[in-house]
Amino acid sequence: MIYRNPKIPEGINYSNANPVKEFALLASGAIAIIIMLIYLLGSLLDWSSKFIPFAYEQELAAPWVEEFKGTPSTQQNEVAKYLQSLADDISPLMGLSDEVEITLHYIDTDTVNGVATLGGNIFIFRGLLEKLPSENALTMLLAHEMAHVKLRHPVKALSKGALFTLLYAVLSGQNNTDVSGLFSGTSQFAFLGFSRSQEQAADDEALLVLQKYYQHTQGAFELFTVLLNENSTIETINIFNSHPAVKKRIASTIRTAKVKGWKIKGEVSLMPDSIVNIIEKKHSKSINDTY
Repeated sequence: MIYRNPKIPEGINYSNANPVKEFALLASGAIAIIIMLIYLLGSLLDWSSKFIPFAYEQELAAPWVEEFKGTPSTQQNEVAKYLQSLADDISPLMGLSDEVEITLHYIDTDTVNGVATLGGNIFIFRGLLEKLPSENALTMLLAHEMAHVKLRHPVKALSKGALFTLLYAVLSGQNNTDVSGLFSGTSQFAFLGFSRSQEQAADDEALLVLQKYYQHTQGAFELFTVLLNENSTIETINIFNSHPAVKKRIASTIRTAKVKGWKIKGEVSLMPDSIVNIIEKKHSKSINDTY
């Protein structure tokens, strides 16, 4: 046998494909799959939230609600009772299911906010309450937060927070992530940023309640004016960042009122003097303490 050393064909170890380009395609494909997975799981969580018993929400919320609100003073209790009374008045107009209970809490701090969370618990902070010019504006605020509860937005937001935490733990290789921590303590507030579509849905529900309760929608404009004038540098657990732009909310309110034939302006109701005195007294004290 005669051995011959054949010539190796040119280009046998060469590819026209760019390895960087191939990696980019694979990476983008993987990212697209992850995004699609997150979207599908998020949609599934939104759909399945209606099957979570409201009593389970209340059970989850009970321990940290007590911790967060602390021991209210007599004046705080008086304001909380007023807020609860107003919420009870508008509840029949909300179309809430029989199992849903709304509980109002008044937090005596400068924080400018109102927030709905698990178990129908709604927190109204003095910093926002003292800026509202009328009970109409307060009714719009309460109805907006109650609408979040009705539409199960808090449990949807927190479920997605748990999902993202788990996905991050898987992708980063962490194995000690405590998802239960999302549902306890004030860390829960960090995951309560509702989507703009959810905020718009809550606005729509609240506007309808405002019209039924007062026969006009002026309270919505008063509330939105407060938000429009609000200085973002004020200390706040600010969920309003995820809200549609305030000017767009005002325009949407005007458009809805015109289409429905609702009055945009009307007679306003003031908050009771006893409540205003408590808020203003506290506010005056906090100002004097700074000088």
